[in-house]
Formats: sequence, C-alpha cells, structure tokens
Amino acid sequence: MATTIKETKIMKYSKSIKGYFKLSDGTKTKFEIDKLGEWEQWGNQRDNLCITVPNVMRMVEELVYNDR
Repeated sequence: MATTIKETKIMKYSKSIKGYFKLSDGTKTKFEIDKLGEWEQWGNQRDNLCITVPNVMRMVEELVYNDR
C-alpha cells in the first residue's frame, strides 16, 4: 500500500507558514516556508519526499503569488 498524507497541520504567521504532515507509514514531516518562498522540511524519510514536496510547493505558490 502506498504511503499517503493522513493529517496536515498549517499555522500561518505574519512572516511564515509552519506545519507538518502525518503520513500513513507513521512518520511526521515538519516544514517552514518564509514570505520569500524559501522553505525547508525535516523529519521524514527520503522515500516520502515525492509525497510531501508537491504539497509544500503548492503552499509556496499560494504564499508568494497570492500575497502580491
């Protein structure tokens, strides 16, 4: 069975978005995105990047392009 995102927590601050994804394999990936679109994530296994990175990129687009 493929790993999926089971839960997403997003907290919006004046200068960033922070949050995490809980995955169906039991891992948790935390992320932070600043107003310039710079982002980082940590805490996940490398195998799960194909699941979490597209979601972070969508949030980056929303934060950077909708904030103009």
